[in-house]
Amino acid sequence: MVRAGIGGDAGAGSVDEISRAARVRSETADDAERAASELHRVAGWAESSWRGRSGREFASSAADVAAEFTALAAGLEHHAATLRTYAAAVERIQSEQRVLEARRTRARTSLLLGEARVEAIAREAAEVAAADPTGLATEADHRAGERSSCQRRVDDDRRELLVVDLAHDELAIERADADRRCIVGLGDPVAVGRLPAITESAVATRSPEQLLALLGGLTRTDLAVLLREHPALLDTAFRADPERVRAWWDELGRNGSPDADGLTAAQAALVGGAPVLIGALDGLPPAARVLANRLNARDRREEIVRLLTSGERAGVSFTSDEIAALKREDAYLAGALAEPPAVQLYLFDPVADRIIEMIGAFGPETSMIITYVPGTGTTMESFHRDPRGVQQVGDWFATRDTRTIVFVAKDGRFPETLLQANLPVVAEPTGERLAGFQEGLRQSYDPGVVTEVGMGHSWGLANVTSSEVAGARYDHVVSLAGAGMPPAWQPREGTTYTDHRYLDLLQVAQWSGKVWDGRNPGNHWAFESDGLLRGPDDGELAVTSSLERKAEILAENHSLIAQSNVDNLRALQRIERVVTR
Repeated sequence: MVRAGIGGDAGAGSVDEISRAARVRSETADDAERAASELHRVAGWAESSWRGRSGREFASSAADVAAEFTALAAGLEHHAATLRTYAAAVERIQSEQRVLEARRTRARTSLLLGEARVEAIAREAAEVAAADPTGLATEADHRAGERSSCQRRVDDDRRELLVVDLAHDELAIERADADRRCIVGLGDPVAVGRLPAITESAVATRSPEQLLALLGGLTRTDLAVLLREHPALLDTAFRADPERVRAWWDELGRNGSPDADGLTAAQAALVGGAPVLIGALDGLPPAARVLANRLNARDRREEIVRLLTSGERAGVSFTSDEIAALKREDAYLAGALAEPPAVQLYLFDPVADRIIEMIGAFGPETSMIITYVPGTGTTMESFHRDPRGVQQVGDWFATRDTRTIVFVAKDGRFPETLLQANLPVVAEPTGERLAGFQEGLRQSYDPGVVTEVGMGHSWGLANVTSSEVAGARYDHVVSLAGAGMPPAWQPREGTTYTDHRYLDLLQVAQWSGKVWDGRNPGNHWAFESDGLLRGPDDGELAVTSSLERKAEILAENHSLIAQSNVDNLRALQRIERVVTR
């Protein structure tokens, strides 16, 4: 027979306990609704009374939390309704079960009595037949009517017990159906949200574009939970084609009214709930990435505060230099959170040694984009210096024309030694990433009307030219004392190449023919040059007999070409004329 419930008991369970669970959920749902209402009131106050980005962010966060409470209330009320329905079903089954048990008891009692009566008549008939001296008496004739009547009652009782058993089976089936409906109801998306189903599909898919489609529409809380529990999804998403990424983002932008940042609710949820993804996803508008990396910078600052408070990492105390470096990083990232931001982070992933700072206001009026790559030894800390270091050239060009946007790029670990800087294999991965950066950025402008410049200082030129090998295209490639070009590099038709440098240590090393095996901009026919620039101490360089001083001046000259001080002004103006002609 079919068995359901607990231990095969179709009526198992306490209706009172089920009803109590329903009441608790309903009361909690009421509390959640009141909390959501209060949060909406606070968000409304912030929107009307708290000016500036911090006010907007607070209002947005309050509204998001209110939405989560509303969803929670709906889920709890759905649970409550499901449990109330389940309690009613169990109560009905228990009532019917009691009736059946009463029928079973009556039938069993009657059956036992009837069987005993028939057996007694049969014994008596056998005794009578055996005692009849004539041999005419038969067992069948003894009290035949009474025995027949008792046997009919016995048969009726047995049929009744069979009917009761079948009815119990039906109740067991009904209880199994009630259990199933309750389980389904408790797991309904209305009750538990979309996340479980989305998670299953997201983890299963191998298509980056399909994954992005699944992420669109999730709340920022669900996004944060999903990516925290399944960080490998980021690797899948980052493989998405930039053009399709932009189409997906623009589609999200057509559904709903934009907020103060120009984002719809779905876009804002992605920025707020998945900033690690949005801040590094090629194909998205620069403004969206900067907003996401603002949050990543905030999280990193919170981590810095914890590190400085503890004074150690992994049980090892910080040195005074490490503490100073953390404070410089914190001050730099504070610029990303300022209003308006003093630092715009197009990419910020310190764990992977990746950072791209955008200088200037990107928009429809943008007429020139300069991708500037600093040289050997550039680290994340190189961006934190005050006064600014690797951003100097970018700052100079961006202030010369508001239509010029500069991206100072360090997309991965850069070589730390001259030996590493002389290996083409070191430049290949960063070159591929730089090409991917350009492809993603191109989704936000028309390359036909915007001048694209690739500019590299020292090893940075190897990065730029390696990106050309990987598919990047520039109108102008500018070498600032560039180191060299990879073996597979060939100048592109339609691109102008120029080399600008002082007499420096790298130039002297290149005379040996061993730097990049002689593939240097200073001696390649594709690179135009007006000759060596004159450094501020070149006069001394010519007369000093001190090798130490000569090396010092040559090293200073190598750095000078990437600076924006008055000594390098002539070089910067020369470069400006080249890229604007």
